[in-house]
Amino acid sequence: MQTARTRPEGFDSSANSIHRSQERFFVSQRQIRRVTATGVMLVALCLSFLAAPVSAQNNIAPVDKAITWVLDQQQPDGGFAGFSGESDPGATIDAIFAMVAAQSIGVNADTETAVNYLESGDVALVYAQTSAGSAAKLALALAATGNDPHDFNSVDPLSIVEVGAGLGMIGLGPYDHAFSILALAATGTPVPQLAINTARDSRLEDGSWSFDGTATSGAGDTNTTAMMVQALVAAGVANELVTDATDYLIASQNDDGGFPYQPGAESDANSTALVIQALIAANEENHADALASAQTALASMQNDSGAFFYMASTPDDNAYATVQAIPALAGVAFPLPVATPVLATPEGTPAG
Repeated sequence: MQTARTRPEGFDSSANSIHRSQERFFVSQRQIRRVTATGVMLVALCLSFLAAPVSAQNNIAPVDKAITWVLDQQQPDGGFAGFSGESDPGATIDAIFAMVAAQSIGVNADTETAVNYLESGDVALVYAQTSAGSAAKLALALAATGNDPHDFNSVDPLSIVEVGAGLGMIGLGPYDHAFSILALAATGTPVPQLAINTARDSRLEDGSWSFDGTATSGAGDTNTTAMMVQALVAAGVANELVTDATDYLIASQNDDGGFPYQPGAESDANSTALVIQALIAANEENHADALASAQTALASMQNDSGAFFYMASTPDDNAYATVQAIPALAGVAFPLPVATPVLATPEGTPAG
């Protein structure tokens, strides 16, 4: 997540790029039931039918242009640079989400080298142990790429999420909690009622959630709220938690059709993209016009290079804005559908 107040431009370096958890634990694979990579893929494929692309065919060209720009940023080791300028697992996962979303509408974007970077050395192990939110983000990416989040280079990130789900708030706040619910849903792991109750209890009166759980009036933000909407829908929750949250989001929409991090601020690509995904997930007919307006606003934030800018006041190409815009352009909500790379047509063979 990127905000005008606290986030520098570029990729997010983890599920929580500002805060670092003091939590350091790793759960033995013997203590947690195992799922196979095949089972994970089947679950995610079933979920993909609940996240059908919205006007996706109209966006193939801009998605292709954006993903081409993203792939040009890939480092020699297969990773993508974070705020430090070096390959970073959080930034790489954000890029993987973009690539999987692009694949879902037929745009070729091979995730293999990026996944290989996560699998190299102790990258996955260190990242998974950073916080439950990071573990959830890794597990969600593994599910989306058809890998087993219970066994990835002997790392079991999903077990950290499962343990956290039995304790109340998973990770450092509602943003982590939403990622964690998504990871459980994407892998067919039952979402405990405690996790849903914790989401309810951390909600503000206006229907929003705040990034770190701050409960003061006005602390809620569109990014965390949009992620929570997607998580609740994926978990099968269809009640006032979702409708109140989407009402908050719609009320935050600017006159230009875009969305700010918090009501009254300038529209930005990241917030607009996340809200689009939330509205797609919620699929509420009364918000169709707001969704269409947001999609038009997001499209206008793409530069000639294919990259997206963060805000109109900072119109330079922005890596994190670009990777976060792509799933929204592709019309898919989290958890992302598992998609296979588009195979090139052999030379001399007629297409179709």
